[in-house]
Amino acid sequence: MFHITLVNKVLDVYFKGCSSADLAKKSVALGVITSCFLIAIKCIAWLLTDSLSLQASMSDSILDALSSFLAYHALIFSSVKFDDNHNYGHEKVEGIMALFQCLVVVYSGIMIFKEAYEAFADPHPISNSYVGIIIMVVSCVAVYQLLYFQRYVAFKTDCLLVKGDSLHYMSDFFMNICIMLSLILSGFFAYVDVICGVIVGCYVLYNALLIIKNALIDLMDESLPKKVRDEIIDAVKSVKGVKDIKILRTRSAGMKKYVDARIIVDKKLSFADANKIENDVENRITQMFEKVDVMIKAETK
Repeated sequence: MFHITLVNKVLDVYFKGCSSADLAKKSVALGVITSCFLIAIKCIAWLLTDSLSLQASMSDSILDALSSFLAYHALIFSSVKFDDNHNYGHEKVEGIMALFQCLVVVYSGIMIFKEAYEAFADPHPISNSYVGIIIMVVSCVAVYQLLYFQRYVAFKTDCLLVKGDSLHYMSDFFMNICIMLSLILSGFFAYVDVICGVIVGCYVLYNALLIIKNALIDLMDESLPKKVRDEIIDAVKSVKGVKDIKILRTRSAGMKKYVDARIIVDKKLSFADANKIENDVENRITQMFEKVDVMIKAETK
């Protein structure tokens, strides 16, 4: 659904030479533009149909636009180099912003449940449902193209903010599908609009938990995934002169990776030779990531 080889190849060619930071900014900026478009057409559809699901979806799109707007500026701030007060840079702002995105998602879910509860006591028929269906089809197409690009960027950059933004729009995509079902079936079952609203609310809150998990991994300096650590170990051991790895510490902050390793080299080596091996290991790890801070220390044995 979100992986078409030919499309990915076209994107690879079009964005060749584009840095991870710039690619992430383009993704989030497209989210702002798409959200504004969705707000406009959903507002029209809601006024014409008086649908609870459409009202909830429009509110969610407003929050999505705000979240994407703030995420864009967070990406700009995170790319600012280190200074006297922030010696390790500003990448952590991405994790903080991801937590804010979580709060936005939780609020959106709560408001959906609130509207569903009020409508359950007094369900009302949906008017002009065909207008809503047409607009929801347009919304699905708009959100799908955004989701595809965000998934592509998330895979290329491993950016936490893009992943969080993608979760917003994934919930919006499924929300649009539920709304279309609601508009189609509302004439046969009065409570279908309410039921669809509750289903979407549950999915939105589930996404919030995923955002919390990803943000805490970043903010708590959890080590990189085992697969990535194993790749680093293999790369270090492949460097000529490295006998073993004594300590390997890794973490991430936004799109930037941090690798701190203590390697074992032959005690017969001179200081200059040991230093050369340190540099070779550092260069090997640097080639693995676009943004990485590497610290290598050699010990003799």
